[in-house]
Amino acid sequence: MKPMQLDFHQSPRSTPWLGLALVVVAVIALLWVMTRLDISDQARQQLDAREDEISWQRRRLDEARNKEQKEAPSNAKVLAAHQAQQQAIGPVLAVLEQTWLPTVAYTRIELASTEHLIKLDLEAKTLADALALVDRLGSTKGVKTVSLSRHNLRASDPFHPVQVNLDIVWEPRR
Repeated sequence: MKPMQLDFHQSPRSTPWLGLALVVVAVIALLWVMTRLDISDQARQQLDAREDEISWQRRRLDEARNKEQKEAPSNAKVLAAHQAQQQAIGPVLAVLEQTWLPTVAYTRIELASTEHLIKLDLEAKTLADALALVDRLGSTKGVKTVSLSRHNLRASDPFHPVQVNLDIVWEPRR
């Protein structure tokens, strides 16, 4: 067996070059790992910035596309309805205003611009007044047909007015 040396004040005979070399290699490896982490962190930040830019551009394109879709009709039926609504119904209402008689009261006017149809409910003092309005409307330029769909005498009212439903088809403006 080898004798044990218990003198702690004695200087060692060999220099620990191997330990020192391992510490230097470990420090170099640690510095290399830290620089690689910094490089990967910068690459991640650049990638995040690029993703944010792409998502912002995509969002802007989606908003522009949605705006165009709202402005442009999506199919032929919507386009036809839009064009029919664009046609001025002012002349049609002007015809109703011109042919109105003081003995007639319009109670409901329903316009269907795509079918070029007016459903008109009115009350007249007498049936003759209502028929006079039908004749005036039928002879007006721009009106195709006027049809009396229903009439009745309102017995509950002391003046006994006549309630009339008319369907008026007008010619579309070209």
